[in-house]
Amino acid sequence: MNDIDVGPAAADRFVPPTPAQLAAARDIVARFAARWDRPRADDLEDLMHPDTCNLIPPMKTPADRAGVIAHFRGVLQQLPDLRIAVERWAPTGDAVLIEWRATATVAGQALSWSGVDRFCVRGDRMYEANVYWDTRGLAERIAAAVAAAHPAH
Repeated sequence: MNDIDVGPAAADRFVPPTPAQLAAARDIVARFAARWDRPRADDLEDLMHPDTCNLIPPMKTPADRAGVIAHFRGVLQQLPDLRIAVERWAPTGDAVLIEWRATATVAGQALSWSGVDRFCVRGDRMYEANVYWDTRGLAERIAAAVAAAHPAH
């Protein structure tokens, strides 16, 4: 493979994790995977500092730990069989990137989608996070599943 020149400005932005940061990343990724294997909103608490600042679609503003847990209570009421599996992950400095695949049943139809969590870790918990996935594509697939389950008369 050819080396790709990312340019000095971008290259200088890579911060390798310290051994302690790598250990913390491995730990939180393992706990993230375990919590999302059979999720319960309250079980997510130990992943976050109380004052975390997390932005998860479709939130319009970031939430602290209590807000994130409330958000996922609502999500899990709508998608009780939601599961998220870690596909791969990578640390950089105090940040961790997790690529994941989610699965859930909507109107009797199995759906899956992929996304990425990017969060920053202090100690053994996240203090900031952003989550990314194709929200429009997923919304369209959910709407199609609901429409197929309830055809117009």
